Amino acid sequence: MIFSGEGSEKPTSLWVAQRLFRRHALATGATQLCTTEIGRTQVLQDQRGLLRCCICGCRLRNGDKLSLNPFFQHRVIQGKDIYVVDDHHKALAAWALVRRSLLSAPNLITIDHHTDIHEAFLGHAHWENYGGRAPDQEAFRLGLVAQIDWRRDESIVGAIEYLKHDEHIDAATCSDTIGNAFCIQLSDSGGTPSTHASAANRIYALPFECFIGCKVKPHNDDCLVQQSNEIIETRYLDDQLARGAEISRCIGLPHIEAAPYILDIDLDAFHTRKAISPHDPTTFYRLIRNAVAITIATEAECVKDEWLDGEDQMDTAELLNALLTHVEQAL
Repeated sequence: MIFSGEGSEKPTSLWVAQRLFRRHALATGATQLCTTEIGRTQVLQDQRGLLRCCICGCRLRNGDKLSLNPFFQHRVIQGKDIYVVDDHHKALAAWALVRRSLLSAPNLITIDHHTDIHEAFLGHAHWENYGGRAPDQEAFRLGLVAQIDWRRDESIVGAIEYLKHDEHIDAATCSDTIGNAFCIQLSDSGGTPSTHASAANRIYALPFECFIGCKVKPHNDDCLVQQSNEIIETRYLDDQLARGAEISRCIGLPHIEAAPYILDIDLDAFHTRKAISPHDPTTFYRLIRNAVAITIATEAECVKDEWLDGEDQMDTAELLNALLTHVEQAL
């Protein structure tokens, strides 16, 4: 990211370097902020004269550049790029890499318990405003968004540093890293109505009623279990994709699966062992095959919080292995 200076409402590189220098000073033994840059990366200098990244404190040498690799585990299955992250906002690094390989921004189809549609840097801007460092909170936040450049590793690294929970999709769409995002989720039944005008940030949370065929009124906890069990069943995904297609038509976009897309999956969408073991995965497998890449967020704490079967626990490692098995079978 490129910044303007301490006390200004538009954050810039010296401002960030000073803040991060204080954060990493004890861990790295840094005693002064180095004004030298490696490429366009601000660095700090420790007490032994070693140069370190101002974002994470790791050692740098002349010619080094910040890398996005530490944010994800990359693997290739039958030619398909799979990026696994522990915290969902780190998926922005993988999305930026995919964006660089395409002529235009890919869409995102995400399967998640949460909607993840908070505005980018909302949390960080709030605390900067609370601390008196950003008098105009919204101008400060928009300044950070405007600085995101998917072409530059250091910009993406800087963005990830200040993104909080549920802010990564907005950061991606507002920076043209992602074109449009369609969220298959379990936390907002209203979602984005099919008659809604084009969203300013191009994010659409797909609405839902309950599990397919539910006759219970009002819906109850048993409904929630059954619906979550169907999260990647063909009949449930077909219903969700039809809702996404209707939104696409209303705002003049191609069909939800027509344009290149990244398939993004948060493991907290799976609340039971049955949920990760669909009876009919046909549509899920089609989404896997046709995606230009797949990102997976393990989110261990969220998986634990959302799990519904106290007698049959699955941790993130087991869930991840099960999901990767589906990817292998689909391809």
